[in-house]
Amino acid sequence: MCKVRLLLSTLFIISIVLSSRVYSEEDLLRVEMDAVGLYNPMGLSFSASAYYRDNYEINDSILWNQLYWQTGGQIAANPAYQRAGVHFEWVPITVLQARIQYDRYYFSGDYGTLLTFNNTDGPFGDDEIKAREGEEQSGYGDRYLSSITLRAKLGNVVIRNVSQLSKYEFPGLGPYYLEREYELLMAQTDYLFSNQFYLLFESQNNKGRKRFFGPYYDYVRVRETRLERERLGVTFYQENSSAWGFLNSTRWYVQGGVYLTERNRQDEAYLVVGFGGDYDF
Repeated sequence: MCKVRLLLSTLFIISIVLSSRVYSEEDLLRVEMDAVGLYNPMGLSFSASAYYRDNYEINDSILWNQLYWQTGGQIAANPAYQRAGVHFEWVPITVLQARIQYDRYYFSGDYGTLLTFNNTDGPFGDDEIKAREGEEQSGYGDRYLSSITLRAKLGNVVIRNVSQLSKYEFPGLGPYYLEREYELLMAQTDYLFSNQFYLLFESQNNKGRKRFFGPYYDYVRVRETRLERERLGVTFYQENSSAWGFLNSTRWYVQGGVYLTERNRQDEAYLVVGFGGDYDF
């Protein structure tokens, strides 16, 4: 029986893309927490972030409403690796959201972390990782991330496109490492480009509940190894403004679809299920 691998997901991207958060005209100090389960690959992730947001422009303009800047930090932890970092986010115009982020990783040396490969020609899927159990390495790594989100809303139709460029620096000699967030091989110093496009339909009631449903397309490419991943699927996201325990609001979401291009999972299905909440000070 294959060991269930615990990995960290790009949860902050899901939050940026999918959520149309309950908006306040006042400055905001918020803590966000999320737990996510994954199928193919199997995994479980936990993450939290805290940030201060300055809402500096609130009006009825289409392009200049709900402008803000925010800064904060984020953490994530599991037996595979732990991550801590800081970020800055800015909305200079309503249709554009920019973000820069730095993360420091500690790889525990288990569950396939820092598993090295001599070349990128062969498979690196579940069977290969299981066969090489115990060969993982431990150490620290870095990620430098920038992203641009373009967003628009036409009636109850929400369109969002997130483009992200990340630089990864892994410890050791490599030459290639299995990167567990995207399940692709990367060089010791490498760049990863990803793009997600969402077409969502929004519905809400007078109690502050919002729902989003629709298709999305996901593309990932690594510069040095030239490996690619394409996925097509559907997303369901619900946000509740009512309090639950110590949380001021909650959310849950489901993503599912199929791998269009991926060396180890071609034409296979995958599923992501998450639950999270916010606490506002």
